[in-house]
Amino acid sequence: MKKLIVLFLGLTFSTTVLFANNDTPIEAAKKQLRIAVIKLLGNHEFPLTTMVAAAEISMLLSTKNELVIISVKSENRQLERYLKRKLNYKKVHINALIKIKIIQS
Repeated sequence: MKKLIVLFLGLTFSTTVLFANNDTPIEAAKKQLRIAVIKLLGNHEFPLTTMVAAAEISMLLSTKNELVIISVKSENRQLERYLKRKLNYKKVHINALIKIKIIQS
């Protein structure tokens, strides 16, 4: 009976610890990247009307910590150009990312 109680408590504590740490490094990097992009966009110069402006942005982060915009998908061509102009090749600092160095021999 004691072994069963110890086993139950062990399982309870281990699952509690697993669920308590739900902010993975990837999620932390995404949050930091989102905050950095919002800061870069800042106060928008883009004239927004009553229409909702939506865009899907594909980007890379270069080894120099620069955002490289691959594509912007939006129904509004002006919004696409605006986002590319404001974000392309701008430096961001994200602490949660792990850099991988490739060593050539």
